[in-house]
Amino acid sequence: MPAIISDSIDQMETNSRLASASCTSEAEGYAPSPLEIKAKPVELGKPKDTAKALPPSVKFIGGWHLTSPSADLGGLSGLALQASGDLLAVSDQGNFFEIGLSDGVPNGGGSSMAMLDEQGRLVSGKADGDAEGLALSDGLAFVSFERNHRILAFNLERCGVAAKGILFAALPERILKSKISANGGAESLNVDAQGRLQAGYETSVGDVAPVLTFNHQGIVELEPEQVPVAPNFKLVGADSDVHLTRYYDHEQGNMNEIVLPELTVRLAPPLAVDNFEGLAQDVKPDGTRIIFIISDDNFSARQRTLLYKFEVSP
Repeated sequence: MPAIISDSIDQMETNSRLASASCTSEAEGYAPSPLEIKAKPVELGKPKDTAKALPPSVKFIGGWHLTSPSADLGGLSGLALQASGDLLAVSDQGNFFEIGLSDGVPNGGGSSMAMLDEQGRLVSGKADGDAEGLALSDGLAFVSFERNHRILAFNLERCGVAAKGILFAALPERILKSKISANGGAESLNVDAQGRLQAGYETSVGDVAPVLTFNHQGIVELEPEQVPVAPNFKLVGADSDVHLTRYYDHEQGNMNEIVLPELTVRLAPPLAVDNFEGLAQDVKPDGTRIIFIISDDNFSARQRTLLYKFEVSP
């Protein structure tokens, strides 16, 4: 049996085990709480500034300032596109948020649910609840956490709110051969072409960000991949072969780069840029990419939860 097929089977078996542990066959599933998410359209910038910043193959489709009557909405980091066409996000306070889309545009609907640990207790507090990265695989939601560095798996598809977070992997510093700060862990989480989970670190070494690839047992067997980043930029999001990096300058403000294999899109003032940390993409049959990015407002009145959508032609 070819190694790639064998690895794929092993991964599916692991995911099945995690799914059963997160939500047993006897467990009752509970739907998340509905949440109104208002979406006010915003522009990326003045037409001349947008045209100057975006390469010819990149089009800004739309932007929205997301707000809610619920004070819980905020701190969004990891982002993923679900099979339903809606977006799923995680917050650094240990919550999942679903953002309803209609034809790729926020429709005002959504839902929220708190994360549970392996014992069914609320994942809370900054030390345990600082969720940053999100990736979907075989019906599971994998979430990476900072401070208490780890990756948990949730069977949201089967159990919803009742899904327990099952440990998939610790995030070992010894493999990186570099001290990882409490706030410098795995900001990005991704599934590669072979179905393996990849965790990208905000902590960079020189002008590269280390990315760990886990086998089906949650063990890192390969040397860390070195993803180049622009000077001072940090890796904060990923989806397949696309990376999102971020830099904050006290004089210029927030800056981001969407890094694709064939080009890099830099978003910087005078464009309307905030603390973008989450990225999700959808690749169409003709190779066209639809890319969403979302910002973490840090629950600050000086920042916003922004959702931007881009189209990248092949």
